[in-house]
Amino acid sequence: MKELTGEVKQIIFRNESNGFMICALDIDGNELTIQGYIPFVNKGDKLHVTGNYVMHPKYGKQLKVQTFEKIMPQTLDSFEKYLGSGIIKGVGPSTAHKIVAKFKDKTIEVLRSYPKKIAEIKGITISKAKEISDEFAENWDLWQIVGFLEKFGIGASSAQTVYKTLGANAINEIKDDPYKLEEIGIRVDFAQIDKMALSIGIERTSLRRVGSGIIHALNLASYNGHSCVIKENLIEFTTTLLGVSNEDIEDGLKDLESKEKIVSEKRKSMETIDGKTESIVRTWIYLKNYYNAEKNIAQKLKSLSEAPNIKKIHDVDKMIKKVSDITPSKKQLEAIKLINDNNVAIITGGPGTRKNYNYKNHY
Repeated sequence: MKELTGEVKQIIFRNESNGFMICALDIDGNELTIQGYIPFVNKGDKLHVTGNYVMHPKYGKQLKVQTFEKIMPQTLDSFEKYLGSGIIKGVGPSTAHKIVAKFKDKTIEVLRSYPKKIAEIKGITISKAKEISDEFAENWDLWQIVGFLEKFGIGASSAQTVYKTLGANAINEIKDDPYKLEEIGIRVDFAQIDKMALSIGIERTSLRRVGSGIIHALNLASYNGHSCVIKENLIEFTTTLLGVSNEDIEDGLKDLESKEKIVSEKRKSMETIDGKTESIVRTWIYLKNYYNAEKNIAQKLKSLSEAPNIKKIHDVDKMIKKVSDITPSKKQLEAIKLINDNNVAIITGGPGTRKNYNYKNHY
């Protein structure tokens, strides 16, 4: 793995949607093309990158970036250059020089928090000063978030979502509760967030950690098409995921239910155990939104099933022959009559199991 530090001299290609970029990096007077997912970088930025060399068939040797860090300017001269590089709309070298010359070592503080002072500079209106301040503050705060997340292996591509959701105080909010990162929907593995939480002092058995692990497990089940999970199975999975006891998970479940984030429901079902069919009562755990969705579907199905069947065809066998040249099989005919006789019929089956039966349009 190669580590290099240099200044972005030219943006060759940028994909705004995913942050992929190709640019020329000046390293002590020598230019090197680098490529990778490098969001929020502009011409004039100083970067510290790590990666491996690759050989492009047309453009030659390049560095494929694995991680990067934007090095913020350390002196007034370098800050003036940074400010005048075009990173802030409407601020060129001349305006940057005026701002730095007036506020010197207070420049960052003024830009972030005191836009009215910026308007003291000739040629900058109050509205323009506010725009400059807002844009600078967003860029500056965003890069603090990028640097913070990078320490825990969470890529810069997540930083903008974090900033837009949690705002300028994002770092403090994440320190207080790292599991917010999963709730706001950034594409980061739970294990990364959990590792961050433990590294900054979150207790292994804390209700917040256990609750987040339970929510994560239920979300995983939903990705596989399950709106709920048997409680015993959920406990077994989550204890392994978090390395805690069954009692800790039980406490987490009670806490989540008290906060109305999950719903538990007891159901009786017939199950075969050791060759014998028995009536078993199981507790199923839902995420609250999935429970509400299932309940809504059930209520609508019940309402439909109890409504008058105004679509029923009395001589259905005769109608089938009239509208189709195909003679349905016995099972297909059963399905057609079931649908005809009821307002609601649920047909299930995997792909290729002949669920559908084609009719000619006949109205």
